[in-house]
Amino acid sequence: MKNVFFKPWVGDNYLLKGLNGKKLLILGESHICGGCNECGDLNITDLDCREFTTNVVKGFLKYKSGDKEHSHWMNTYTKFGNVLYNKSLNYDETLALWNSVIFYNYVQYSTTEARKSPLKEEFTKSEAAFFEILKTYQPDLIIIWGNRLWDELPQNGEFGKEKILYNGINRGPFYYYLSGDKKIPGFMINHPSSSKFDYSWYESFKEVLEMI
Repeated sequence: MKNVFFKPWVGDNYLLKGLNGKKLLILGESHICGGCNECGDLNITDLDCREFTTNVVKGFLKYKSGDKEHSHWMNTYTKFGNVLYNKSLNYDETLALWNSVIFYNYVQYSTTEARKSPLKEEFTKSEAAFFEILKTYQPDLIIIWGNRLWDELPQNGEFGKEKILYNGINRGPFYYYLSGDKKIPGFMINHPSSSKFDYSWYESFKEVLEMI
């Protein structure tokens, strides 16, 4: 892939069967790094840097297996899986989940601290990589982490159902991206690190997965 700096985590079973037969792209915003001037430089040969995303997921799975100490950021990944399945996942269930999906951070430039937004131009410069990911992996659904990322995503798709409904509550929204002949829905959730992301989202996940 010629536009992607941070290579995505691609689960071993993603192309074979996905998650319950659906191919999911989990879309985060950006990485946090100590800072250098090489992020986004596609000529860089530092494999550790280009493999940042895959190393994050590997580190999380090592923690879940008991082979690595806990770090605060890991709570985000634990919480996402637990809410998706509406229960506390054990290691085998966690491994099965992440081996069934793609995880990718949209912005191809790291930030230097938590909760710091990437620059507007960094979102814009990351568009080509995002569409390359869609073309290469053809997901059936994009689960988008957070309002801030949602607001900065490219608008050259088309709006579909803006909300889904369950129990009279609006949740969503949706946005559709076209990749060749495929119409790929993106579904925004509150960021898993947010207090607004809780087990009430389980019904939304269930409904969305049944709709695609």
